[in-house]
Amino acid sequence: MATEERKDNGMTPRERLLRSLACKEVDRPAVAGMTTAATTELMDYCGAAWPDVHTDAKLMTKLGLSMYPFVGLESCRIPYCLSYEAEALGCKVDLGKKNSTPMVKSNPLLSRIDEDLVLPSRDEIKTMARNKVILDAARAMKEGAGNELPTIVGVTGPFTIAGHLVGTDNLLLWIVTEPEKTHKIVKFAAEYERMWLQEVEKLHVDLIQMSEPSASWDMINPDWFDEYAGPYVRRAFSGLEDTKKVLHICGNMVPMLEQMVSTGADGLSIEEKSDPYKAVEIVDGRAALIGNVGVVKPLLQGTPEQVKHDALRSVDAGFNIISAGCGLSALIKKENLQAMVDAVKGLPAKRR
Repeated sequence: MATEERKDNGMTPRERLLRSLACKEVDRPAVAGMTTAATTELMDYCGAAWPDVHTDAKLMTKLGLSMYPFVGLESCRIPYCLSYEAEALGCKVDLGKKNSTPMVKSNPLLSRIDEDLVLPSRDEIKTMARNKVILDAARAMKEGAGNELPTIVGVTGPFTIAGHLVGTDNLLLWIVTEPEKTHKIVKFAAEYERMWLQEVEKLHVDLIQMSEPSASWDMINPDWFDEYAGPYVRRAFSGLEDTKKVLHICGNMVPMLEQMVSTGADGLSIEEKSDPYKAVEIVDGRAALIGNVGVVKPLLQGTPEQVKHDALRSVDAGFNIISAGCGLSALIKKENLQAMVDAVKGLPAKRR
């Protein structure tokens, strides 16, 4: 299928996505699964389903490689949660069901916040919790994708990991009452994440997509982002030399797009609450914009025509990569995903 794409348009999906991410001219925007990308129909299609996928590298690889042949999304992306780093650092995690993602169920460092927090060694990181599964799956996914499809590994942002470790409510309260505690735990998470990203980079995947939902404008203001989130995202990213970086934050991020740009991310993934036209105006080519087709409306609850309308709105605004605005609901129907893909692929081709 990827070979047919090259013959038809003169550009592989991987070339198109990487050029789109670099804000370079392409025949049309890439259309990808940038954030968590799996549905129950996809699981049935390829024979690899949650929750078994989360702990089995072969199944994870199989699911990650299946989105392109299933519906034409121009990417391969693993894993499928924002809990695996927290689990490696001691959180208890419920792996969920076929239609639900893993959830963190404990905050192990809350009672230890006044102690010295000791990071694991680099060798330990490779095998902690589900880390080996993800590394093995990413390696196999890269081999399966070859030079035709772009490969994406999802990670969690330091502010969000910190919230898992001590409780997000406590993390936010400490900003007001004991800011040194917030700095301490977010720095700890950032140093861990920096080492983890360096391990992922050794696999030569195309890009790392970091989700930092707890740093949304819905939860913190720009000044708090500048002090407690942005510097630690930059620190986590600083260990990367060649791998491209995409930062995803939920909610209306128009008031904090400048903060997102300041992290050094190559691409900014935002959801439908952010006005796409204002976003393009503010970012002004300093990073690629990715999104922002609504996951609930229209992808989950809307019609194919509504999906097409919203996808073309993001295209018209000037988004570089069209994608769901956040992680896919596992219950989204194939026909709606297909409508998003077809709307973008049906655009008149431009010369590079």
